[in-house]
Amino acid sequence: MDCMVKKLLTVPQPETDVRPLYPTGNEYVALPETNRQGGIQSINILRLDHNGLLDFSGDRNEALLSPYVTFDNKNLLRSTTLNWHYELGWLPRFEATLTGNLQLNGVIAAPPDYKGFIYLMTLENRGSEKIRVEAGWRGRWASFNYTVFTSRALDVKRSIFLNNWTGSLVLEAQAGLPLAALALSSEPVTEWQFDTESGRLSAILPVELDPGEAITLNLFGAVNLEADGAATTNVDLRRHGADVLLNKTRTWLEQRYIKLEEKVLEAVLNENLFFCFFYATARSLDSDQIVALTSRSPRYYVSAAYWSRDALLWSFPAILLADQARARTLLLAIYSRHLAHAGDHAHYLNGTILYPGFELDQLAAYLVALDLYLRKTGDYALVKSDVISMGLTAIADKALDRFDSACGLYSSFLDPSDDPVDYPYLTYNNALLQRAFCLLADLQQRNAWFNQNDFAVLAHELEEAIYEHCTIHGPSGMMFAWAVDGKGRFSLYDNPPGSLQLLAHYGFCSIEDHVFINTVRWIRSPNNRYFHAGSNFEEAGSLHCSNPWPLGACNDLLALNCGAIDFLKKVKLDNGFFCETIDPETGAVTTGAAFASAAGFLAYALYEYFNSSKTGGYNQ
Repeated sequence: MDCMVKKLLTVPQPETDVRPLYPTGNEYVALPETNRQGGIQSINILRLDHNGLLDFSGDRNEALLSPYVTFDNKNLLRSTTLNWHYELGWLPRFEATLTGNLQLNGVIAAPPDYKGFIYLMTLENRGSEKIRVEAGWRGRWASFNYTVFTSRALDVKRSIFLNNWTGSLVLEAQAGLPLAALALSSEPVTEWQFDTESGRLSAILPVELDPGEAITLNLFGAVNLEADGAATTNVDLRRHGADVLLNKTRTWLEQRYIKLEEKVLEAVLNENLFFCFFYATARSLDSDQIVALTSRSPRYYVSAAYWSRDALLWSFPAILLADQARARTLLLAIYSRHLAHAGDHAHYLNGTILYPGFELDQLAAYLVALDLYLRKTGDYALVKSDVISMGLTAIADKALDRFDSACGLYSSFLDPSDDPVDYPYLTYNNALLQRAFCLLADLQQRNAWFNQNDFAVLAHELEEAIYEHCTIHGPSGMMFAWAVDGKGRFSLYDNPPGSLQLLAHYGFCSIEDHVFINTVRWIRSPNNRYFHAGSNFEEAGSLHCSNPWPLGACNDLLALNCGAIDFLKKVKLDNGFFCETIDPETGAVTTGAAFASAAGFLAYALYEYFNSSKTGGYNQ
């Protein structure tokens, strides 16, 4: 029976949706699926009271909203290739030459702190003759969906109507009471046409451009809990104006944009930094509270859920890098909402258990993140807050419950890819917990936190137990085992979501420790059956997912830099954004598209690599 349980893995399915997509958004609204023709496939918001995402969506054949330009009754955008790029890492821009010398430029922005977005489309006549076209926006509201892990259409009333008071078109989803609303308006002011039955809508106007003349069409989209709130929020966007909102977005991004000498990696870092910032955290539309989650994209196979590993080990370092005030707020929110079930596999967004199973690294993550915050900010006053102080005690008690006095190690039911363990004492998990104990010891020494246990002693004893029970003779000499049973049996393995390559980064051992160096050599060698030696993208996979994990490249950057830079310069990922695994030959996503939380770990690892004295590092 025990063997049958151990074989029960919940592994991801191969990715089938590999379209070019250009996500953007802010803390209130996400646009995760803007397609190559400029169509916004879906727009979503998060409601903490419903524990998930709610999205307004088009269908496969027709986006929710698309730019529209016709000449002689021919839709020019249907047959034109738009050239896309990101400005400042998070503003998707496109350009194209349409019929004759008609130049098209577009940009989508979701200004931070606003419950909405803007879409600017500029047409310029670069020819010598007058051009007449029709231009504007059209689309179809085909479904209203709910997402926790998977997306499913809700059986709701989808109302579309003009709000004459605010001059906007309102889309409201109602299940008795309203669930959410989206309000749209356009400039120059255009009357919206719509059909409630089919969900189709449009705002088209004739455009006549003399040579050298240009016009910009602005689309404003606002979200709120119900129709009147969305409509009046749309008014607020228009009062500020598209140019002001675009400049505010640019200014916000410029203040957080990180420059590197390696321009290719500069783009990788910033695109993934902002993707993490706005897709691995959000503000709940119903309460305005900050929420940590795996991803706001419905394309991620476990989206709209909470993992402490994702939130605290992967997202949090990037949030701290971009905005210390946001990181503080996020840390307090996580401690207050998720401590009751700290260490359990996956939570609903409100902190209740979604997917049971204890994971020691996920318990230690609460203290590892706090330690990073304190070292970066010196804000020890945070520890005095009740939610943190009581949280430390709860975490410490739960960790001590996993202690085995016979071997001095601490057990876990699941491993860092959320799969059942063969042996209960994982080296990585115990090393992470040892670092957590060191934080508690430091806080005790500072008289910032009180506990009857001496965590300096416990940290020292755990370090000794790891070196006694978790080191073995490997192919290159003494190395760390992946897991042990405390009685002499062990497994040789590594798992990118919680790799032994990170032991030095977290401070458990020195980067010059020969046991650590031998371990990294083993991970990145043919002795590791999951390492893709000789492929175009040499990186480690795992039992959970055998293809190369980009997380492995992050681990390389934070360890001994064994090829991560070359890997990251050429890998495709998911349209440049982080994903779980890639094809070992093409570098394109194979599982886990739109992996927003781990995107933060990539941004953080690149920043640490280029701002660390270890740059260049060890290379086999």
